[in-house]
Amino acid sequence: MQRFIYSSEIHEIQKIREDLGMLETEWEIPKSKMNQIRVIVEELFSNIVRFAYEDHQDHSIEIKMMKEADMIEIEIIDDGRPFNPLDHSEDPIRDPARVESGGMGLTLVQTFSNKMSYRRIGDKNQLNIEKKI
Repeated sequence: MQRFIYSSEIHEIQKIREDLGMLETEWEIPKSKMNQIRVIVEELFSNIVRFAYEDHQDHSIEIKMMKEADMIEIEIIDDGRPFNPLDHSEDPIRDPARVESGGMGLTLVQTFSNKMSYRRIGDKNQLNIEKKI
């Protein structure tokens, strides 16, 4: 298992890309599957940074990743306001080419994931994602 802690700043996405690149090589993840994992992690991370916090303080976002056989398990933990992404779906009939800014992120995450679960533990959101590789 790999455990990463990131600051709640959007510029941390570059560090996430570097860490995922290391895992891609170390765990021998096919590039097409790794691209989907990147979308999942980056979309969820950026949504947390943009929407989860009401203050302008620094928060930590923890991402744990584990590989078992042909499955990658991703766990994202944050202390933002409660938000279950499984309760929110975007309009699937919208034309992505007509979306001006964002709006399709959770749809992509749900499409690329094989299984997702959410729970709120104390003051933390815990989102678990399984991705077959």
